[in-house]
This record gives sequence, structure tokens and C-alpha cells, in this order.
Amino acid sequence: MNKILFLILFLFCDISFAKERSIWNFQYSFNLKKDKIATVFINRSDKNKQGKSLYVLKFRWTLYANKNLILLANYMGYPHQYVLKKKRSMDRVRIKLLADGNDYNGKIYAVIVFSDFNKNKNIAILNVYIKDETKKIKVDFKP
Repeated sequence: MNKILFLILFLFCDISFAKERSIWNFQYSFNLKKDKIATVFINRSDKNKQGKSLYVLKFRWTLYANKNLILLANYMGYPHQYVLKKKRSMDRVRIKLLADGNDYNGKIYAVIVFSDFNKNKNIAILNVYIKDETKKIKVDFKP
């Protein structure tokens, strides 16, 4: 009887505090039409060796066919193309934001998640989550 009561109490405490334990420091949801550019400004609080403190992540989608979304992203001048599906682990892309030599594990990164697609309005819903354990950046979102 005591074990069951303890288990119920433990689950209740775990559920009640689950909302406070978010691992993401920044979150934003974009509702994008085709070829509309979403911009994420990453402002580094400490300047790097080149004196650069502002980085820009831009992305847009160009095609939605057969439940696949073609996403074009550009970060630090390097273009990337991704094919996203609405399946777990195939609906997201992870982009490392700061390439520090001592930051091998990618403690500062962004995850772009393909959430939904509205066929009537031709709008893709993309969520951006940014994790920054070291508190080195400030982020602004511009749709």
C-alpha cells in the first residue's frame, strides 16, 4: 500500500513540475507562405576572434509535394537544403549556431521543426527552438 501511494505521489510531482523544465531557451513559431523568408538574428554577447557578434539564420520553403517539405536554409553564408516529413526525427533539422573550438558537443544550436501544413491557405508551420546552455547569445525573430 505504501509503495502504491509513493508511486502516485511521485507521478503527481513529476507531472506538476514538467512545465517548468523546458530545455529550450528560445522558441518561436513561423507561419510561412511559399518563398517567404523567416529570419533569426543571433547576437553573440562576446565577440569572436574576427570581431563578429551578429549572425543571421534565414530559411524558407519552396515546395510541398507528397507530404514532403523542401526547406532552404542559409546560415553564415552557407546554403543548405533539407527534405522534411511529418514523422518523428524526419520532421526536424539541427543547426549548430556557434562553432567554438571548445564547444564540440554543440551546446548552442537551433532546431527547425516542420509542424503542419495548411493546404487551403498554402502555409507551412515551422517551429524554431534554440538551446543555449552557456547563455552566450540573444535571439530575435523576424517573420
